Amino acid sequence: MTIVISIGLFSRCSKSADPSVTSSISLKMSASTSNGSNLINGRAASASNSRLSGSATAGITITDVKVNVRDIKFDFDKGDRHFHEAEFKKDSAYSGDNDAKLKGPFLVDLMSAGTFVDQVITSVNLPNAKYEQVRFKLVPDSVAGDMLGKSILITGKIDTIPFIFWHKRNVNFGAKFNDHNPTDSTLNTTGTAVTMAIHFELDKILNALNGGVNLTKAVDGNKDGVITIDPNNDDGNKWLADQIMALLVRHARCERKDH
Repeated sequence: MTIVISIGLFSRCSKSADPSVTSSISLKMSASTSNGSNLINGRAASASNSRLSGSATAGITITDVKVNVRDIKFDFDKGDRHFHEAEFKKDSAYSGDNDAKLKGPFLVDLMSAGTFVDQVITSVNLPNAKYEQVRFKLVPDSVAGDMLGKSILITGKIDTIPFIFWHKRNVNFGAKFNDHNPTDSTLNTTGTAVTMAIHFELDKILNALNGGVNLTKAVDGNKDGVITIDPNNDDGNKWLADQIMALLVRHARCERKDH
């Protein structure tokens, strides 16, 4: 799965960049698998499989992905003194109004009825510049509900057995623009409205065949019929929960959305 989240950006601003002119930025988050479905490893759960086989190719079905986000920041190249020191600190784009829009927290639900969805987090005006990274944090939610005390929640099935993964860790993210396409490795704002998304590549997180964790190693330690993967070690899977968080930070990217 891939989850996309806006983060603080590092940019190399051109000398022609005019910080007095801004662009409207709509920031989204998203998550997905390589084939766009909620199935990882390419096969659905088999009704005849009552127990995990231990195989890394077991079908993983994702039913829910939620994250709690705050402190979104866009950072340009701090080496550009012309832009950074002379103009940026004076620019109205980082007024109290924008600070409030970026601070959060934002509770983001990235699935609806078993389908991945893009969700708009906020819209802000940013100085025209070249950006290559966005920074943000995942933090535990403080509001009553299924996210209380959690910064991320993923639910689904490993073959036919339900699983719940959650973590409460405060995590800093730095999502770069698409590394796979050099022409999209930066975002250059010129005054035209832009939509961009922070994306989590879930195949690289939950698919053992693609460098992710092997969820079939998780156990139902308390025998309640649900595999819990959490920092409290309720089922003995804390080691796996920590691995998932480490991969989540590694496989977040930012991309421009033109549709």
